[in-house]
Amino acid sequence: MRVNSRFFESILSKWGSIREQFSGIEEFEGIDPQIVLSEWNEYHYKNNKSYKIVSGDGSYNTLEYIDKYVILSAGLGISFDENYNKDEKYLSFVIVIPFDVIVKKFLDDLASLIMATLELKSIYLISKEKSPDIVILDGSIRNFIIRFGPSHSKEIGQNWFYKGNLDEGKIDELYYENKESIFEFDLWSYNIVKMNIKGDDKFIYFAHLLYYEYLKVLDELLKNFKVVSISKSFSPTSENKIFPLINAPDIIIFNNYTKSVGYSSISYYLKDEYNIKWKLPEPFRHLEKKDINFFYARFEENYRVYKVEFIGNLNQEEILDVLHPFIISGYPYILKIAHSEVLISDKDAELFENYVKNEMKREIGLKLRSEL
Repeated sequence: MRVNSRFFESILSKWGSIREQFSGIEEFEGIDPQIVLSEWNEYHYKNNKSYKIVSGDGSYNTLEYIDKYVILSAGLGISFDENYNKDEKYLSFVIVIPFDVIVKKFLDDLASLIMATLELKSIYLISKEKSPDIVILDGSIRNFIIRFGPSHSKEIGQNWFYKGNLDEGKIDELYYENKESIFEFDLWSYNIVKMNIKGDDKFIYFAHLLYYEYLKVLDELLKNFKVVSISKSFSPTSENKIFPLINAPDIIIFNNYTKSVGYSSISYYLKDEYNIKWKLPEPFRHLEKKDINFFYARFEENYRVYKVEFIGNLNQEEILDVLHPFIISGYPYILKIAHSEVLISDKDAELFENYVKNEMKREIGLKLRSEL
């Protein structure tokens, strides 16, 4: 592996000022550890029930040809029983978009939305088959709901596409006329647009109908299953803090001053306009009003603390009882498996690109931009 010696020689000569940035943690000064421990409840697993859980993940990669972009994406839903017997649902999708149709800086936004839709749909489908005690999402339920879509970008004057005209009423029409078949395709929105919209318009319609598909799948998942999410993050301006007089985030305070397996009290997000600065499409406006609660938890001694979000009448020990048998090295093993098995690596993208070249030798223009 190449080492950029010039960079390290230059940057290490400035180490004094860099070190200050790492060590300046004044917000922890004066914290009484006993106050933190008084807000921490130790957890001891006493349950001998058998549980089933479902989780999953998504992945995408992109290729850039001279005249087109290619998005490769997949979603994987996995079910585990108490003996780690595994069942799964795998969905995949590839789309080719002319380079003069989509604004390049929004290519990743579209790819990420495709990936998230496949991820949630694969989780939903395996959950319908297996009826798990809990569904685990990697990340934040709140962030899944307030995810940016092309309609929000349009509201603030950013268009994902150079070409294509959109009739927003047509999006509602396509959705309501075809929504019953939404789980019959890996990516329903693409198939519906392909059958109904022609020319350059099809890409802008696809992106907007994809956002509807994403929200519909998320809505069905939250409505039909006990869903929790696990994340490392915090929201400094929108959380009801457990330690309001300390500047540091609660998750970092608990991480630094506790070591045992346990959990905090339940907290919630502040509802200043539900912290949503735009409106979701009309069929999904009710998602803005979901009451999302959360607590902090450590799943295994001496490992890090996570934020656990949930909706509905669950409590901390009820959630931890289900998760505990599936924890390895401080984290739900099912999440690690899903991530590693769904990943579309650069090597995978390269293999796909070689396959395309071999299959389409007579086509003009199939040259990657990096080859120019």
